[in-house]
Amino acid sequence: MTENILERPLTRRQVVAAGLATGLTFLVGCGAESQDAADWIFVDDRKHRVRLSNRPTRIVAYTTAAAALDQWGVTPVGVFGDNPRQDASLASFPWEKSEIVGSVYGEIDIAALRAVGAELIVSRWYPLPRASPVFGFKDLTQQQSISSKVPIVGINGHSSAVEQIDRFGGLAHALGVDTKPEATEAARAAFTATARKLSGVAQRKSSLRIIAVSGEQSTMYVAKLADTADLAFYEHQGVPLVSAQTSAMYWDSFGWGEAAKYPADGILYDARQIALPLSVVKTIPAFAALPAVLANQIGAWQADTPPSYQAYTRAMNDLATTIASWRKVT
Repeated sequence: MTENILERPLTRRQVVAAGLATGLTFLVGCGAESQDAADWIFVDDRKHRVRLSNRPTRIVAYTTAAAALDQWGVTPVGVFGDNPRQDASLASFPWEKSEIVGSVYGEIDIAALRAVGAELIVSRWYPLPRASPVFGFKDLTQQQSISSKVPIVGINGHSSAVEQIDRFGGLAHALGVDTKPEATEAARAAFTATARKLSGVAQRKSSLRIIAVSGEQSTMYVAKLADTADLAFYEHQGVPLVSAQTSAMYWDSFGWGEAAKYPADGILYDARQIALPLSVVKTIPAFAALPAVLANQIGAWQADTPPSYQAYTRAMNDLATTIASWRKVT
């Protein structure tokens, strides 16, 4: 699987249970150290300490990080990733305030970074068994070369959804945003209410089996919940998701001919650009014959949801609407 396919949101995150049932912790400023008047200091989730003479204002970010920061009140001046302007997570992004500094995964235009005056790069990162670059970088060599010019902050995408939201809120606070205004409180309240709504729908569908799937031309991927922050969060709300059973990280992968390996009443299919389009997948005989497909119980999986209250609220509303009419077919 290619690097940006591995980056499918769905995979990676050992969930540190943080449920709404026990209350949400709003960690404002987490990661920012006490600092001298002239210094700005932030310790990221890789334990890398970024120290600048002044608080950075010219931020460049990977797609999902850019979407989250913008909703926290920090609009990056540059964005990189896979075709950012077509990325659904950036559908409402104010592009008139930002430039593309990389439109192919792993390719970042150094000249464009200079042109936008980049002072800090923000992305998400997954602590794999081996050292790994933050999302959007081809490899550690490229990352090291760029970080020698512009410092990089990596936020752990393997932590729980709520923790990721809090960490981006903490970073926004460190970047000078007041993270306790009425708008933030309203967004958090909507998030909490929608999570309860999803739980109510999920309770009525508790007898179902639902899997989350992505795909490439010759390979079907079924997501492992413990490694996928958004799915683990939905499972915590009661959505009857079935996890891939594998010792591998993130996914159980196999040929499309084995599509029936995980019996399911419903399928959430990866809606991102990097996945094989669902219209193509439905033409694969073994997949087309699945009970969930025959019953038209396939919904869009908004995988790799940006870690913000607003993005998760939309994703949860969509999920609740999707599964509300599903019935047992296996």
